[in-house]
Amino acid sequence: MIRRATIQLTAYLVFFATIYYFSTSPAYHYLQPGQAEVKLAFKHTSQREQECHKRTQEEMMKLPPNMRRPQDCPRQRAPIYIELLLDDRFVATRSFPAPGLSHDMATFVYSKHSLPAGQHKLTVRMRDSIRKEGFDYSGEAVRDWQPGQSIVIGFQKDSEQFTFE
Repeated sequence: MIRRATIQLTAYLVFFATIYYFSTSPAYHYLQPGQAEVKLAFKHTSQREQECHKRTQEEMMKLPPNMRRPQDCPRQRAPIYIELLLDDRFVATRSFPAPGLSHDMATFVYSKHSLPAGQHKLTVRMRDSIRKEGFDYSGEAVRDWQPGQSIVIGFQKDSEQFTFE
């Protein structure tokens, strides 16, 4: 009986020691030494790919009574195109298509990038319309990143500005 309890106690100690070792010893570093991180994270509804068409009286009369709306607005939305620059050098350029079966829902933008710690100028530019050149929104911040620090860039639709937090 004592021998069985001793073996069981030894097995438990080995098991707990193994768990303890693997939960503390292999040191995990999220970022490399001297690195910081910038995350781009927000939800945004882009503009429609086509303008709404105002129906004429003749067009409305051709439609069934339950579908007679004065405007015909296509549902599909433009993709969101983002450029991220660090000290006027490109870090990332990415396009985020609108989700949903009809590509008509709000887009969740998420992207993360590591950068060297220190003072940097960060520029974000976004296009959410169908135009091919130029940008609809842009933001810029000069920050001093500490090693291991993480900054989140968001977008406020109400003020049409990027936030750097």
